[in-house]
Amino acid sequence: MMITEPLKIRNITLQNRIVMPPMDRSSSRDGSVSDDLIDHYRERAESTGLIIIEHEYVSPEGRAHPKQLSIASDEVIEGYKKLADAIHHEGSYAIAQISHAGAEAKVENPLNVNTMTLDDIAHVRESFIKAALRTEKAGFDGVEIHCAHGYLLNQFYSPYTNKRTDEYGGSLLNRARLTNEIIRGMREALGEDHIIAVRFGAYDYLDGGSRLEDIGEAVMSFENSGVDLLDISGGLCRFKNPLSKEPGWFKELSKIARDASNCPVILTGGVKKIADAEALLEGGYADLIGIGRAMLMDAKWSRKALVGID
Repeated sequence: MMITEPLKIRNITLQNRIVMPPMDRSSSRDGSVSDDLIDHYRERAESTGLIIIEHEYVSPEGRAHPKQLSIASDEVIEGYKKLADAIHHEGSYAIAQISHAGAEAKVENPLNVNTMTLDDIAHVRESFIKAALRTEKAGFDGVEIHCAHGYLLNQFYSPYTNKRTDEYGGSLLNRARLTNEIIRGMREALGEDHIIAVRFGAYDYLDGGSRLEDIGEAVMSFENSGVDLLDISGGLCRFKNPLSKEPGWFKELSKIARDASNCPVILTGGVKKIADAEALLEGGYADLIGIGRAMLMDAKWSRKALVGID
């Protein structure tokens, strides 16, 4: 079965194609990693190929809510080291997802994509790069840039929200410019060993929003900038497809991305059974399958699902 096949990404080889995708538990009181959070991921790492932990804000003005994890200062690195070690101890690999909520941030005077100055943009870019370096210092195997679900980089990418008339607005590549600048900056700062992934809100499912026909060009630009892994999800529609409730909610989008890019592709959404995960892999929709709510409800989902599979 494809689900049990290993997959090499840069310098690591995943034991199988099962991914725990990032799911925000809103459980941090001060932005730091707690013992409870470490236990949460340790329990789910057994028999899981890859763990992508819930998103952390890269700078205080990008905080999505008061109980979100932080990766905005060096003070939190020690807690992330313990978390990465716990995941590795169970035989899995660890990627940290980092984000900036932009206009969705629960702060006073959140950033607006259309009024941000070039200095504002430069600050965001450097905040992402510094956050990525912290994930490396903490021993994570990679970093995932959150460009989905209506957060800042998705706000730049979508023509529904981005009405800028400068080099960060208008054409697809202009709207993807900041994300690509972040990727290139990370690749230079991190060197060749650290995995860079993008969670890409590929389609908004809105009139005036992002277009299906732009997905291929967008993911090719990410790959050319230095991305190793694509994690396909919804854009301004967030993490649910308004047109489909079948397992693999965004399989139409992930198939386009996979056909256009040489990067492995993660597909998440409504997959609860190992048979459904296998069917999506065999159908060429993705290279890795995210198991979200099912794994959240059952910490031993991976081990139980793989029992009896040769």
